[in-house]
Amino acid sequence: MTKEIKTCININNLDIPALSEDVLAEILALPDSEWYYVKFHGGWIAGLYNDREEGQGGWFPKGFNPCLPKDGAVVTAIRDGVFPYMGGSGNVTLIRTPPDAGLNDHLDSTPEEMGTDQPKFRWVLQGKLETMYFFDKDMNKVNFTPNSDTYIVNGAHPHGMYNSGDVTKYTMCLGFPWKDNEIYQKNIEGQESFVVSIPETVREDWVDQRFVHGKVGLGVTEFKNDELKSDS
Repeated sequence: MTKEIKTCININNLDIPALSEDVLAEILALPDSEWYYVKFHGGWIAGLYNDREEGQGGWFPKGFNPCLPKDGAVVTAIRDGVFPYMGGSGNVTLIRTPPDAGLNDHLDSTPEEMGTDQPKFRWVLQGKLETMYFFDKDMNKVNFTPNSDTYIVNGAHPHGMYNSGDVTKYTMCLGFPWKDNEIYQKNIEGQESFVVSIPETVREDWVDQRFVHGKVGLGVTEFKNDELKSDS
């Protein structure tokens, strides 16, 4: 029997041992130098945990961002909550999206992986939940509104988002080199899911050239810290 590929999965059984407002407070305290602009996504991103081995790129040495408080809310939430639920570690980043701004339509996978199952963890720490959409087989945008601030999206399904809210949205993301595993599958059993049909063709602008050229780390990231403005 063919496994049904879920576009999104609501997570309502994740116990995070830290208050979201404490996690957000530590994130807001990160220095401007920790935020960088990614041209492909069209958004601001900060690294929270680097799971790459030394020499493979990244923002800082393997481990948590040294600007974060040791054993603080962010570290505790990820180390003792997110990683155990997901059954392993991966790179953890934070996306910052001001009001009336969004992310470019994109894939969080290689073009060859489009339509396969590539789960990516998301945790909205501040902002509207109903901002994300996916493209269906007819290239229509299908909106997704999670019923929880923690959820899974299929990174191999083309998607985008627009922040129509009146506050900056902060979204924590976990992905590569994390891989699907039995612990994760057991934890998501019975969680409500959402399925959207997959487009039949890949649009060129959906594809991150870092995947095409096998780059890791920041790749084609463009730094614009000198233009960073406080919008929290």
